[in-house]
Amino acid sequence: MKDLVNKLIANIHVFIVLWGLYGAWVMYDEHTLKMEELNNQFPSIEAEIVANQKKVKEIQEFVKKTEESKVRVEEVAKNIESAQKQLPADINDNQILTVFNTEISSLNIKDPQTTPGGEATSTYFISKEYRLKANGTFLQFMIFFERIGNATRIYNVKSLKLVNADTNNRGRFQLISCESIIEAFRFNPDFKVDRGFDSLQAPAP
Repeated sequence: MKDLVNKLIANIHVFIVLWGLYGAWVMYDEHTLKMEELNNQFPSIEAEIVANQKKVKEIQEFVKKTEESKVRVEEVAKNIESAQKQLPADINDNQILTVFNTEISSLNIKDPQTTPGGEATSTYFISKEYRLKANGTFLQFMIFFERIGNATRIYNVKSLKLVNADTNNRGRFQLISCESIIEAFRFNPDFKVDRGFDSLQAPAP
């Protein structure tokens, strides 16, 4: 028994080496299994990376198109605001009535009555009505409204009523009674184009 123990002690280094080799083999085997698991996961990980890269590219394209759309919307909005501001900033009754009465006098239209009415606010502009009553020939009124249409300021004939005048006129031309509403305009300072986003600001210098 003593000899067996001595032999075991004498060869213990062999057991230690064998135990170390066994441990190394177990570790290697575990490492191999982990590597196989990772290798098996690589295709799905790679596919996920590709899918995410595609999503990133799509997002980048969307952002780019969004920015391009904002630029186009901004251009359209500025064009609308520029066109709107071509209208005068105010409506002066005296000036407008002077224009009407000057044309009426030059055409010798009879019994003129021109009176300003109220204002109405629209989306882009503010309008004001002027009521006209007078007597004259069809040609006189045709020339009057043509001149108003060619005026520097924009006018709109909202309504027009022409009827034979109840007079004892013995001239060559039938007198006509005219009743009309003429609109003058100014731009609406409260109107802003709804861009759907904050207006683009110029970069700071």
